[in-house]
Amino acid sequence: MQRGRKLFGLIVTVSIAAIMTSACSNSGKSVEKNKAADSGAPLAPVTLTFFTHGNSIVLAETIESLVQKKFPHVTLKTIKDGKGTTIFDILNGGQTPDLISYSLGSLQDLRTLRLLGDLTPLIQKHRFDLGRLAPGVVDTVKSYSDKGEFLLMPFELNNNAIYYNKNIFDNFGVPYPKDGMTWEDMFNIAKKVTRTDNGVQYKGFQYNALNVVYKDQLAQGFVDPKTNKASINTDAWKQWLDVMTSFYKIDGNAQAGDEKVNFLKNQTVAMRTGPNYITELPAAMEAGLNVDFVSLPRFNGMSGSSSQMNAPFYVIPPSTPHKDTAFQVIAFLMSDEVQTIMARQGRIPIINSENVKKEYAKDLKGLDGKNLAAFFQDAIAKPVPTTAYDGQAKSIFTNAALVPVYQGKKDINTALREAEEQINKYIESEMKK
Repeated sequence: MQRGRKLFGLIVTVSIAAIMTSACSNSGKSVEKNKAADSGAPLAPVTLTFFTHGNSIVLAETIESLVQKKFPHVTLKTIKDGKGTTIFDILNGGQTPDLISYSLGSLQDLRTLRLLGDLTPLIQKHRFDLGRLAPGVVDTVKSYSDKGEFLLMPFELNNNAIYYNKNIFDNFGVPYPKDGMTWEDMFNIAKKVTRTDNGVQYKGFQYNALNVVYKDQLAQGFVDPKTNKASINTDAWKQWLDVMTSFYKIDGNAQAGDEKVNFLKNQTVAMRTGPNYITELPAAMEAGLNVDFVSLPRFNGMSGSSSQMNAPFYVIPPSTPHKDTAFQVIAFLMSDEVQTIMARQGRIPIINSENVKKEYAKDLKGLDGKNLAAFFQDAIAKPVPTTAYDGQAKSIFTNAALVPVYQGKKDINTALREAEEQINKYIESEMKK
C-alpha cells in the first residue's frame, strides 16, 4: 500500500488524462460502431488490455481462446501480475487496462487506484440477468459500496469443504466424517485419527489460517464502519478462536509445515480445509491418495454451513473507452457455456444452475463417485458491513491472534486485545495519509 500511495498522484494524473482522451476521441466512434453492427457489417477490431492477478492467472490462456472464438473482432492483450508487472507498475507506465481480473483480498488496491466503476448501467444496457448468480452474490457485491453500486463481477466461487484421506481412516479403523457436522464433531474425529504409526505422525485436521479467517462463518466483521475502529475483541470472536484453535491443542496435531504439502504430497493429514485445490488431486491420487469430501462444518447454533463470499472478480476501469466490449466479454464468461467449461475443470460456478453444477470436476481424472456435492453446501452468508481496512485487518487478526493462540504463545484475551490495537494503529496511520 505504501508503494501505491507514492504512485497515487501520477496514477490519478494518468487516469484523468485517459478519461479526457477517450471522451474526446470516442465521442463519434460509438455511433459509427453501432451503425456498423446494425447494418451487419464486420465489427471494427478491438484490443482489450486484460490485467490478471492472483490464482486466476492460470486461466489467462483459456480465456483468451474462448473470447477469440466468440468475438473474432476482439483481441485480449493479457498482462499477468508479477515482478515488474503489478497493477502499480502498469499504471505508472501510463497504461490503464480495459478489463481486470483480481482477488478479493486485494480489492482495496483497486479502490485506492480508482479503478472501480459502477457496472449497473452496463448491466442494464446489456440486459444481464443478475438473478442467474448464486444466492447471496448480488447482496455481497453491493455491500462493497456505500451507495449499493455493483462495482465488480465475481466469476467463480471459492466454497470450502473438508477433504479427507480415506487411507488414514481405514488404517486406524475410524469411521469417515459426514456431511452436516459441527466443529465440535470435527474435533472429536480429529482426536481419533491423530496418531503415530510406524514412526510417522499423522495429524487429524489442519487448515489454511488466512482462508478460514476470510470465511468468517460467524459473520462478525473486523472493523466497525461507523467508527473505523477494530471490532474483534468480542465474545463471538473469542468463541471462534476457542473452537478453531482447539484442533492444534490435540496432542500430536500441532500445526507443522504447509497443510497443502502435508495433505497432497506427504499424505500425513487426515482432514483439511482451505483454498480449493481440487485441480491438483489427480496427480496426488496417482501417488496413492484416496480422497473424498464432506461439507464444511458449522458452529453450534447455526442452521447450516454459511460463510462470507471470497471470490475472484472482474472490474472495468472507468477510464476505458471500451466499456461495452469489456462488459460483453464478462457477460460471455458468465454464460452457461463458459461456466460449464470452467466447472468441468474444477472451478466452482458462480451461477445458480443445477445443470452446470452437475458438471463440476468432470474433466478431472479419478473423481467419479466422489461427494462433490459437499462443495455446494457452503452457502453464502448475509454480508457483514465492509470497510477499506478489512484486508489488512484480516491479515493482522490471522497473524497476531489466530496463529499465536494455536501455537500456545498467547491466550485468547491477550491475542485479541493486542491484535485490535495493531488494527487501530494501522487504521490511524492510513487515515493520516
